[in-house]
Amino acid sequence: MSAKTSPARRAAFFEALRATGNQTLACERAKVSRSWVQLQRSADPRFKADVAAAVEEAKEKLRWAPDRARGDESGRKPPSGWGHLDGEELVVKGTGGSGGGKRVQIARARLKQWTPRVERRFLTALMATCNVTAACAEVGMTAPGAYAHRKRWPRFAELWDEAIAEGYARIEIALLENGLNLFGETELPPDTPLRGMDVAQAIRLLHMHKHGVLGIGKAPGKSWRPPPTLAELKPGILRKLSVWQAAQDIPPEVRAADRRAYAKRRDKKMGSGSSPE
Repeated sequence: MSAKTSPARRAAFFEALRATGNQTLACERAKVSRSWVQLQRSADPRFKADVAAAVEEAKEKLRWAPDRARGDESGRKPPSGWGHLDGEELVVKGTGGSGGGKRVQIARARLKQWTPRVERRFLTALMATCNVTAACAEVGMTAPGAYAHRKRWPRFAELWDEAIAEGYARIEIALLENGLNLFGETELPPDTPLRGMDVAQAIRLLHMHKHGVLGIGKAPGKSWRPPPTLAELKPGILRKLSVWQAAQDIPPEVRAADRRAYAKRRDKKMGSGSSPE
């Protein structure tokens, strides 16, 4: 496309860039070429600065999206109107949370990549099984990749924990309903069936997750230790009380002098370029 691009297309390009942070997608949405963008950036410093500002604006919006008040299901879900482009699924790529200067933008999903659709299927399977390996097998992903994705996106981690808690409750209810059938004259099908597991496996799952979900017992893989007795805790409690009492007995004038000395020492350290201790 020539350098004489219409103002409407120029505006469309920047609007898309502010939404996605991706110059390629912005060019496709505005029907302009990448070569036109490169030419404008090299020839017009103002255009180059506007591009950088639009990318930064998109990064800030996407880093903290979605707004939980809107009830979004995924931490990687693009804003409205950017779920697909030319039939291809779009996702938010980059580092979630407050991650520094890393690029955060909307881009095309790759094969074997976590997308909002994959996340929903994974969470559904996780809720049914409370088993990460089984849920990953359901969506064709790996457990290490799932944990890495969980670490990268805090909102996904929250939904993960909620799915485990919901699944735990469902499995517990299903076990109770099946147990009631043992003592009833009429066997009624449970409202919450056990999906792909027998009773022993369901009990094992409840045992595995009781620490994380209910705070009962020990964490999986950790050796059990009995809680300390009062006699064992007493020396530490008395020591902390003596330290607290000694701090309370310091005269006010001594406290003020100590604060002044500390502030002077800290300012001296900062002025010399050293990190304060």
